[in-house]
Amino acid sequence: MVSGKSHILLKAAFAAGAAQYQRDGADEILHVLADGTKHDAAALIFWNRALSKHDVLANDGYLPETLTALGDPYASTKAHRKLLKLHQPLRIDDLKYDYRGTQLYQNALAPAGFADGMSACLISDDGQYAGMLHLSASHFHNFDDDARDLIGALSPIVAELCRRQSSGYPILRLREDCRAALFDGQDGPKPVISREMSSVVFDPHFKDFISHFLAGPAATMSGLWTSEKGAVALEITRTAGVRSGKGDVALIIETPMELPFGLTSREAEVTDRIAWGRSNQQIASELGISIRTVTTHVENIFVKMAQESRSGVAALAISAGLRRLDSTITPQ
Repeated sequence: MVSGKSHILLKAAFAAGAAQYQRDGADEILHVLADGTKHDAAALIFWNRALSKHDVLANDGYLPETLTALGDPYASTKAHRKLLKLHQPLRIDDLKYDYRGTQLYQNALAPAGFADGMSACLISDDGQYAGMLHLSASHFHNFDDDARDLIGALSPIVAELCRRQSSGYPILRLREDCRAALFDGQDGPKPVISREMSSVVFDPHFKDFISHFLAGPAATMSGLWTSEKGAVALEITRTAGVRSGKGDVALIIETPMELPFGLTSREAEVTDRIAWGRSNQQIASELGISIRTVTTHVENIFVKMAQESRSGVAALAISAGLRRLDSTITPQ
């Protein structure tokens, strides 16, 4: 067995999960695999159904001309057809013919200095062709059985990643000052590569909130979450679980936020309730303040937000991310 094979697979699977949200996560998969496969170059190529062609999702070491040959040109070869039938990785040494004598090898791989190679066709859980994973090395007989088994174990995970990419699933660009986490509302929250863990996921009420979000139809949600430390802006995006059979999980992106329009904390609370369609009487009751105080807050909000109606305040509050996600209010 490859030393630490299970650990390598776990790290690669985690990188595959992160790659749904960050493009450098896909590059990390190939970097992690090198510990087990000892490759000199690797590429993850997905089938772009919308354009009916192969596109590169991640590349580690291939020159552009070699990478191009490993896309659509490779997909038209005898080796690719064999991969599609077997549904398992193939090394050059596994083929019954001299692959090194083929035109693609002679024109693209040999000039780049590669003597050995291994490829896998990626088939997603729903049986769809999702792309290819290619690895090359400068030494003959570089890829042993353990390396092949490692790629075989990882293939279903990266296949799902490629399928999501082919479907136009968003890869999000995360701000440098953001925190992030993955949360399914059941297991504990998981970190996202190269980001500090979100703090709101440890709020005792947040688990129920995420469970409710994932049980509904919404793909995204944004707004404020308040705590004793203040308010943060949240962007929540539904995505797929990394492991086969897992349901959707939520990507939580948390960024620091100063209240816009010069609003005070109390005015932000009132704004939130206006956005929910609450009357001044209802707001006064919910916040435990007088109607006169609420009226004053509303007048100040109109001025600060340059709006003349409650509907205008509501629309601007939603677009500015001022809806409080931690509120116990539910829509009427």
